[in-house]
Amino acid sequence: MVLVSGIAVVDLIASGLERVARPGELVFGSVGATLGGHACNVSVDLVRLGVPRSRVRVVCPAGRDLFGGFLVRGLRARGLRVEPVYARTAPTSLDLILVTGGEDRRYHADPGANLAMEAAPVVALLDRHRPRVYYAGGAGLLGRFDADLAAVLRRARRLGATTVVDVVSPYRKSWAFLRRALPATDVFHCNGDEAASITGRRDPSRAATELRRLGAGSAFVTLGRDGLAAAVPGASLRLPAFAVRAVDPTGAGDAFSAGLIAGLYGLARGGRGAASLAPAEWLELLVRASACGAVCATGVGTTTAVDGRRVDALVRQKGQAVRAAAAVRPAR
Repeated sequence: MVLVSGIAVVDLIASGLERVARPGELVFGSVGATLGGHACNVSVDLVRLGVPRSRVRVVCPAGRDLFGGFLVRGLRARGLRVEPVYARTAPTSLDLILVTGGEDRRYHADPGANLAMEAAPVVALLDRHRPRVYYAGGAGLLGRFDADLAAVLRRARRLGATTVVDVVSPYRKSWAFLRRALPATDVFHCNGDEAASITGRRDPSRAATELRRLGAGSAFVTLGRDGLAAAVPGASLRLPAFAVRAVDPTGAGDAFSAGLIAGLYGLARGGRGAASLAPAEWLELLVRASACGAVCATGVGTTTAVDGRRVDALVRQKGQAVRAAAAVRPAR
């Protein structure tokens, strides 16, 4: 099975805006509430990509409030087995997202219950289920859990799991917690800004290589419309993005992670781990994961457009062009 843990958020998305309102101005658009945060997005995407619901467990923080109920009911309505970790006093995390044409998204977040997350509930589920893949998403915003991330990952590895970590910019702390955790991380994912902040290297390929030097088994830096840079055992890779009509890129990074995890889960069922993959095999995994992120961006919301059949169709139509434009170089 796949065990998913990480931040959970209720996203309040204002989309279709011509512009961001000036002080005192009213601008009309579409406003809706959806599940968000790495744990919610990735677990929902995994099911939409074909991983059986019975093989996915999600553990995430929530407040004992209206939005906490919305979050837990939303996951269960999608057939997911969720283990909410309720904060004693903190509210459910909310994120107000503004989406305007031709501009990047604007986020306005209350970290809420995410800051109260602890490691014990995750460790208990690792011991109970012994997953083939363990994913820790949104590290950096998980309060006390972040301090224990390295120990959690080591525990997951001892139980036979492939460990996957995704991060956000750390809240009121440094990246020291991540540097302790990278040697226990089989697969690491972040965006370009995060990679530069962690490594001090603006070039994403150099940043990916540095992340491996710091201990990650493989490192993937996603760059939106500029594709991705990766460093895997034996090679450095650059891939362009799939050309799609992007409507809302919210959740595209999580969809990429879900595509990668789905592929790793399939390999793990066959007895193979991430360390055994050749660069050509990584390329194929990355083409599909990139298609997952691209498909996500074609709809409004973090998971709305993600669908395994649509991903398959995009790979059939444009995957060869992405492969042909990819650069695969021996590792230095």
